[in-house]
Amino acid sequence: MRKRGQAAVFIIIGLIVLIVAISLIIIKRDVLTDLFERISTERTTIPQQVRPLQDSLDSCVTQITKDAVITIGLQGGYINLKEDSIPNTEFTPLGNNLEIIPGSDFKTAVWFRERGNGIQELNVPTKTDIENEIENYLLENFGSCVFNLTNYEEKGYLISASGIPKPSVEFGDGKISAIVNFPINVKISDTNFTLSQHRADIDSGLGKLYNMAKQILTKENENYFLESKTIDTLVAYDPEVPFSGTDLSCRENVWLKSDVERKLKNILFENVAAMHIKGTNYKLNDEKLKYLEFDALENKDSSVTVNLMYIPNWPTVVEITPSEGNILRSDLISKNAGGPISTIMSSFFCLNQHRFVYDIKYPVLISLIDNNGFIFQFATEVIIDNNRPRENRKEILDLPDSESPICRYPQKDVKIVTGFVNQEGTFIQLENVSLNFKCFPASCSLESSKLNKDGSAVTDAKVPLCFNGIIEGFKEGYKQVQKTIYSSNDKNTPDVAIVELEPLHNKKVNVFVVEKNTGKIREPYSTEQINFQFAHKEANYQTTYIYPSEDNQIQLLAGTYSMNSYILRNSSTYKISIPKEKIETCIDSRDFGLFGFFNKKQVCQTTETDEMEFDTILTGGATNFEHEFKREELSNDKPLNLYVLSSNIPSNLDELQRIQIEIDSNKDNPLFREPEIA
Repeated sequence: MRKRGQAAVFIIIGLIVLIVAISLIIIKRDVLTDLFERISTERTTIPQQVRPLQDSLDSCVTQITKDAVITIGLQGGYINLKEDSIPNTEFTPLGNNLEIIPGSDFKTAVWFRERGNGIQELNVPTKTDIENEIENYLLENFGSCVFNLTNYEEKGYLISASGIPKPSVEFGDGKISAIVNFPINVKISDTNFTLSQHRADIDSGLGKLYNMAKQILTKENENYFLESKTIDTLVAYDPEVPFSGTDLSCRENVWLKSDVERKLKNILFENVAAMHIKGTNYKLNDEKLKYLEFDALENKDSSVTVNLMYIPNWPTVVEITPSEGNILRSDLISKNAGGPISTIMSSFFCLNQHRFVYDIKYPVLISLIDNNGFIFQFATEVIIDNNRPRENRKEILDLPDSESPICRYPQKDVKIVTGFVNQEGTFIQLENVSLNFKCFPASCSLESSKLNKDGSAVTDAKVPLCFNGIIEGFKEGYKQVQKTIYSSNDKNTPDVAIVELEPLHNKKVNVFVVEKNTGKIREPYSTEQINFQFAHKEANYQTTYIYPSEDNQIQLLAGTYSMNSYILRNSSTYKISIPKEKIETCIDSRDFGLFGFFNKKQVCQTTETDEMEFDTILTGGATNFEHEFKREELSNDKPLNLYVLSSNIPSNLDELQRIQIEIDSNKDNPLFREPEIA
């Protein structure tokens, strides 16, 4: 595995060197062979004797623009990469820029990362930023174009100029236009003419690849695809990379943390390289790898190749707890097990268990290449915090705020109406809703809605021109479930937009236990602890209800939830005991490498268990069931009744294991009851 991983690293580095070499060749190639078209309509009045000078200046501007665009693509939208204002730390080693080949100074911009002070940061250049980068590059290098004209002085030309060049650049999906305003007076014989503008109009994939790159980052920040696959990797490679698991051995498992970190980096290296962006140019050699496809683009483009890459020696953080220095140990559950170890996790069937908490940070380089060989690439940081993806997991991360230049130039008038829909389906006006207009990567603050003379809650706002902008509304006690999309750059877009919020409803909760062996429905015993988890499927809203509860209240939004429930039984006057027995168990062990997700082998052994005693043990529950709460139900005064399926207290290991397995299928049991408001 180590040899194969090292070979793959050298192959990737070789490809990077080849890309750099090709890029340098493209930058240096003769301008006479380029395919960029010039706009000639403004040249018809130039005297024939002066035209060669204008052609020389245009060719020079074209070459400088092209050099700038290639650098822009390789460096994530920047020619001059930003320096870090806050020093990086051992736990946040990734700076504003990722050095792709360590020691080479070949870098690209990191579009998302966590800074040394713990604040998450977006570093995505706007279209205006990129245009300014090219303009500054033209300003710095246009002097060489003027210097080239000295050759014409030997042919009798008198050339004079003064002032400062004023570049202007604009780019779209397929074209880049650059103009340098700098009057140059040319005199030869009886001809005296001033060359005022020097321009370049070139074909380039910069605009298209830049827009695709933003879409990929936006989807990653909405869905956390890279973080989710990282967590899946921890699950799939357990116990080689110990994450969470159990076995029936009575021997303590021990890992070296340094070995685990090395293995994890190599696994990430191979699996990140196998990821693909749906709708782009790639061939899936194995159907099993569909699992690693990321649907990130609104408009598919098979002419573009997208590569994802991670190299183990890039700035990476892997923290694993609990540990004893460099040692990781499993927990051996013995006869006297009890107390804190008897939680939900430890109540699952096990004799020897391990559960480690990971904090992981590592960069991923995303490169987009069009069919002309143009490259646009950037890096983003993958962050796992306490075994979970970074926060804000169903929303776009907060983007640069109203200080963005785009917010200073609003052009579209829009009347924003705010309200909510009540249980009868009637839209009710709702005032004092805070409003934002989000146009990637800017977020512009708007005035809060107020009640007007007609009783309507409105804001008369002016927003910048934007395709698929989003109007967001915020008010305590409410959530915006559906996004309000507003394309302010479309002349057919109405001048009125509606922002609809959903109220949070307080409901009294009753909890009932359904006994699986008798079908009896009863109230919980004082020795039972019950946990219900709610995750809204459309809004970024999650909540939990734990029985017993002091206030017996829960807040819910209308809509469909994915739910889990668990019930645990505490011992009252004596511990819950399971007698010793002999058990044969087989443990799956996965191989390393790209296909380690799918290749596995079995090792079996017979174990004689000790008698076990528990303070708390899992007796039932259900996972991954769905229920819809309607507005009219949540709005009434009736309580919410929650039900949980429970088995008898297990008397042996087989029964303990059976309860754990049945939790996943209890939602299909005839006795299973969904929540009800009655």
